[in-house]
Amino acid sequence: MKKIYALGFMICIAGFATVTMAQVVPLDHADAGVTVLIPDTILFGADVDMGKYWEPFTDVFGDGTLAFVAGAYPQGQTSGMNMKVAFFNVDGSIEEYWGFYGDAGSPFIGGLNEARKDGNPPRIATDRRPGGTRYAVGIESTPYLYSEFESDGRWDKQFVYTANQIAAVQLFNKTPNGPVPITKVIDPVYGQGNIAGVQNNQMRFGGDMRFLSDGNLIVVVEDRNKGVVPGGNAAVGTLFNGETGAVIKGPFNAAGDDQPHEIWSNMAPFDGGFAVRTQGIMTLYNNAAEVQHVVVQSDWTTVKDTGRGDGTRICSTITSDFVYILGNDDIGDMVLSRINAKTAQADTQIVVNEEELWFNGTFGRGDCAIDEKGNICVAYVFNDGVQDQVVARIFGSNLEPAGPTFYAFTVHDRYDAASIMGYVSKEVNVSMNNQRIIIGANGVTLDPNKNAITAAEQAFAVVLENPYKEETSISTWDLY
Repeated sequence: MKKIYALGFMICIAGFATVTMAQVVPLDHADAGVTVLIPDTILFGADVDMGKYWEPFTDVFGDGTLAFVAGAYPQGQTSGMNMKVAFFNVDGSIEEYWGFYGDAGSPFIGGLNEARKDGNPPRIATDRRPGGTRYAVGIESTPYLYSEFESDGRWDKQFVYTANQIAAVQLFNKTPNGPVPITKVIDPVYGQGNIAGVQNNQMRFGGDMRFLSDGNLIVVVEDRNKGVVPGGNAAVGTLFNGETGAVIKGPFNAAGDDQPHEIWSNMAPFDGGFAVRTQGIMTLYNNAAEVQHVVVQSDWTTVKDTGRGDGTRICSTITSDFVYILGNDDIGDMVLSRINAKTAQADTQIVVNEEELWFNGTFGRGDCAIDEKGNICVAYVFNDGVQDQVVARIFGSNLEPAGPTFYAFTVHDRYDAASIMGYVSKEVNVSMNNQRIIIGANGVTLDPNKNAITAAEQAFAVVLENPYKEETSISTWDLY
């Protein structure tokens, strides 16, 4: 069935690929015509339930490497809070590293957060420009309490840190010999020392980080200390030089109406700028972090979540003129809308799911990703009333589907199967380029070493071939 939306001056018809009567969506990869390059891979796993903050985030380097970050226990422990990154190289190999490095240049392997043992998940941002290898990681943590991060007195300026966590950030270069820190671990909001005050609340991720089309880095966190935006909890941004980590602009209120707005993730770079979606509005900036447009969410999409964004995601990439938003509408369909980021004009909206899928379950939080040519992968949680499974669908730049909805992971439970193993996938994050798609999630999967299901809240990823794959001058991309 086709659905027609008339949204002011915006009218779009969403068509769907044909599925034979013997096939019931979601399909397995093979039945959906999707090629798996790297099957489900558990990252940083443990034989115990891994708490509440193991939600992964992903990105794509300009050299073709796929990036993945998630929470990890400190080395040798089964409690506490740290993080690791994984790089899925173009030859199919995977490298794992600790997220933060101490001031002396060594990986920090201990506990990172004395304020919260299961805080919000870490973030990663990568330089997507051709050949790009720089990246940044961030996590809620208390680095000012550890000697490994105290070599230069940077925590002893006008702002007084207490026992609350901050959304700390570190900039790196990815090299053949491993990560090389460009900066020390810093506070992106108060770390410059130009704002006085005493920490009375937390700084959260919260927001997100993205490299821009000019190679610089924008970091937006949710600051509850009110030192930048006095009126309430607010999305606060700082623009950094992506090569050196020097501050270019900020901290500033990342909501263009200059009011306090909470945020959860929901930041995306586009060609020449970036978007920050906060409660009820989205602010479109140029690369200099100058406000170009402020748009009210309900004016350009039927996505119903206008809150801080827990159930909604925006996406774009540094070659795109559009920003997309993915979320549920009022009747529970998963809809994808796009807006022209240069003109702030609403463009198109489609229903992502097939009608039969809507009848068989409900849809939870999703994510979307765009490649260099504007092709799109959406992934979201499908629940049949028993358990969560991540499903996905790929669309061309014209928003026509490449095929039907499929289970994102090779290991899953079909909602209509005779027996249920107990597999769960949720809290999905997806990134793509014109070669590969990485989908990360957490939950319960198969431990291949034990041929049994894992403990809860494990982080894992699958890598798929982009069906719109283009030839590339990087010869090693053809190794598998």
